[in-house]
Amino acid sequence: MLRILALGDVISPATVAFLSRRLWSLRREKQIDFVVVNGENAGFLSGIGSRDAAILLDGGADVITGGNHTMAAKSIYSTLDASDRVLRPINLAEGVPGSGYTILPARDRRILVFSALGCLFMEAGTPDPVPYIERVLAREAGRYDLSILDLHAEATGEKLAAAHRLDGKISAIYGTHTHVPTADETVLPKGTGYISDVGFCGHTGGILGVKTEVMTERQRTRLRFSYTEAEGPFRAQGVLFDLDETSGKALSVKRFEFGE
Repeated sequence: MLRILALGDVISPATVAFLSRRLWSLRREKQIDFVVVNGENAGFLSGIGSRDAAILLDGGADVITGGNHTMAAKSIYSTLDASDRVLRPINLAEGVPGSGYTILPARDRRILVFSALGCLFMEAGTPDPVPYIERVLAREAGRYDLSILDLHAEATGEKLAAAHRLDGKISAIYGTHTHVPTADETVLPKGTGYISDVGFCGHTGGILGVKTEVMTERQRTRLRFSYTEAEGPFRAQGVLFDLDETSGKALSVKRFEFGE
């Protein structure tokens, strides 16, 4: 059995520091073999910089996945080109720095990791990610043992539909982006572990990691206010996938969170 921890959106440099203090000890305690972290908001809702990426990787993440904010900070461009451990969505335009997938070791297994962006209520013109993923699965056949997909999308129905299209082709699929965990964790009929959204990593005292009064005033007035990071204890939300090392199928999917 191989155990993978997938963590939701990291929303600030302070959260990056919190995770870097906790991940290695957590890996030992829970016997976690591989950690995937969505880092697209690590610069506090404005992309991820190369420094925050390095801290996450040194602090216990094996790979960082992306989303609609990944390309917001230009300092990450060179890292995306140079590192096979920092991903941007696979279905971005041709010529964008970096890659949307990678193959990395975990014990004696090879894990194919995808980062993809949804279409509904997201960036205008984003293409369906599934054909991009299927082309890579065919091209890399025989070069990996297990696979995992972070589908960064707003609509739960879109994520679940994509998961059924890829059921049996990918070991584990999970959603990010909404910062709110869902309760639909399951193993799909052909063996793919799935959950629509794993939540987020950040301060718990606000709304989606942002100070409460900022978000309520934005809603009340429809005016734009600068985001201010929430206060309160840190919480990291995610999911644990237990995968069969031989078949690549999911054995179990469990929501998981830890805090200060």
